[in-house]
Amino acid sequence: MELRQLSYFVAVAEELYFHRAAARMCIAQPALSSHIQALEKELGVRLLERSTRRVELTRAGEVFYDRAVRIIGDVGLSAEVARSVAGKAAYTIKIGTVYPATIGVLPAFLSRIGRKFPDVALHVMSGSTSNIIRGLENGQINLGFIRPVENIGSLRFFSIAHERYLLAVEKTSPLAAHSEIDIEDLRLEKIIAFSRQNLS
Repeated sequence: MELRQLSYFVAVAEELYFHRAAARMCIAQPALSSHIQALEKELGVRLLERSTRRVELTRAGEVFYDRAVRIIGDVGLSAEVARSVAGKAAYTIKIGTVYPATIGVLPAFLSRIGRKFPDVALHVMSGSTSNIIRGLENGQINLGFIRPVENIGSLRFFSIAHERYLLAVEKTSPLAAHSEIDIEDLRLEKIIAFSRQNLS
């Protein structure tokens, strides 16, 4: 199995059209098809279901795609780290973060990283938890600060901070008489919320 075969497969899996994947990878379509067939033969499973109109991933193909993306990302990361250590290039760490972390744990984290690894460039992107998880899975983000989620097998999570929230209600609300409020008490309540995209 060759790294370029993984790259070709990832391109086909993302484009779902051989001709578009071939153009993206700058390779002739017959050659691309041959590489994918050789990969499937080596693995002993079908990764793609082909038709005259388009391509679809099999279940095995979906799982293999996730692994292939991570492998390609790990290889690229290793190359950048090696170049950075040798003084050939600065390594960039891409960080995804939800809003509360930007005023809490993130500044302290960035400060510590900056002092310990002065040659490392840090690129911070704000987003939702789901977008950050997606970025981690496809290799676009190296690490993320997110809200608690159920365990996802392809990722590892560590609890690093706990947040406190303030609930504001009208004086006439039944909740106003409570000394303690459980999250379940809010299930039927209308909550005022906003999208971070609407902030300047």
